[in-house]
Amino acid sequence: MKTVFIIFMALGISISVPIQQEEFIIEATYIGVEEGIYTFIDDDELEYEFSDIDIKASKKYDLDSGKFIGKKFEVTYWMDTETDENDDEYDVYIIVGLDLIN
Repeated sequence: MKTVFIIFMALGISISVPIQQEEFIIEATYIGVEEGIYTFIDDDELEYEFSDIDIKASKKYDLDSGKFIGKKFEVTYWMDTETDENDDEYDVYIIVGLDLIN
């Protein structure tokens, strides 16, 4: 019986559960894209830079076109951590949802 318990414990540890991404939401004005970085600024003049955009959000609003510069959005994003070639970790912000406010 003890052996069966140990086998189930080992299986339980080896099964990976997908980590749920935490979503953050801001209201901010789109100020443009440069070198693939989408930049927004909120009412407190805090600047947000996003290095990636989900395909659904990019199809909803084509931020690359320039026609949304100066428009205010509700931006839903995820924060991910990546590692560079020196094994240093850094945060990456990814747009996963956009809703035009004005």
